[in-house]
Amino acid sequence: MAAAAIATGLIIAQCGCANNAPATGVSRGEDFLLNTHCEIAIFEMEASKGEEKATLPDDVIQAAFRYARSLENLLSRTVPASDVSAVNRAGSGEPVSVGSDASHVIGLGLHYSELSGGLFDMTIGAVSELWNFSGENPSLPEPDDIERALNGVGYTGIDLSERDAGGGGDSLVTKANADTHIDLGGIAKGYIADRTKDFLTENGVKTALINFGGNVVVLGNKADGSAWIIAVEEPFSTEENAAGAQRLSGEISVRGGSVVTSGVYERKFVQDDVVYHHILDPSTGYPRESDVLSATIIGPVSADCDALSTICLMLGAEQALELIEGLDGYELVVIKRDGSIEMTAGALFTPY
Repeated sequence: MAAAAIATGLIIAQCGCANNAPATGVSRGEDFLLNTHCEIAIFEMEASKGEEKATLPDDVIQAAFRYARSLENLLSRTVPASDVSAVNRAGSGEPVSVGSDASHVIGLGLHYSELSGGLFDMTIGAVSELWNFSGENPSLPEPDDIERALNGVGYTGIDLSERDAGGGGDSLVTKANADTHIDLGGIAKGYIADRTKDFLTENGVKTALINFGGNVVVLGNKADGSAWIIAVEEPFSTEENAAGAQRLSGEISVRGGSVVTSGVYERKFVQDDVVYHHILDPSTGYPRESDVLSATIIGPVSADCDALSTICLMLGAEQALELIEGLDGYELVVIKRDGSIEMTAGALFTPY
């Protein structure tokens, strides 16, 4: 994921917002969830009416984080009580009941697995479990372990069906292969960011910015009518600078929707002078290599942007640009390994 700065000069993980509002009159909150640094900034809320007790923006922010964490607890493969973990523990042909949130995200995962021809495959969970990119001493998994885990990969072996009427809104997930484990990490964060935006709206928020580790979601318009500015980090810049400072590749102008960047330089480790990043190829079980270092998607729905940014990173620049040019409402900016930047015709990106 990419990184950027907010107007106050605060550097936040992944992607952020610059020059968007004065520091005064803004309520900000930070938390750590989804295995990343998250931030919510509220710029405008509706005033409480009648004799109702006034709701403070800070209270809404904390409630929004609690709501986001409740969704994470349903969708994370690392939470034992989650719907996803229940599916992963199930045997072959054993239907598992999942709630509406998990059902929706699994459905999106199946859609993008098919759209990408299996390049993005949410059933890569057993392989993902072998790689530890955030531990103190990460190392390569054993080749035999990867080979065994690959036996469970295959999105076509997942059946998602609705319950009969009266089933409480749940769906049933059935695996053809007991060794298949799903991993929604490439799409769930975007979905949670989208639902958090809905939560803020339902609680009277008119204008806000949500940044969940590189998934930026915009709610409402700026008071002066100008566009929001999302700055994108230059890949590997914090490591090249002795002080750990970041450099920015440019900025994106948006008036709504979401901006999501996937990159090969955030979750990774180096072994024997080889960089191993977290974007895994479901056909090999190892990191997928292409001519792209980062792919930024701009579009109306963060969950879709999340999946598409990963797919574009894996496809490589030429195929990625062709894919996004064929999708209404979505734009793409790619930073290539040779340092060049390419983008779709409608991307409002200004390089620095």
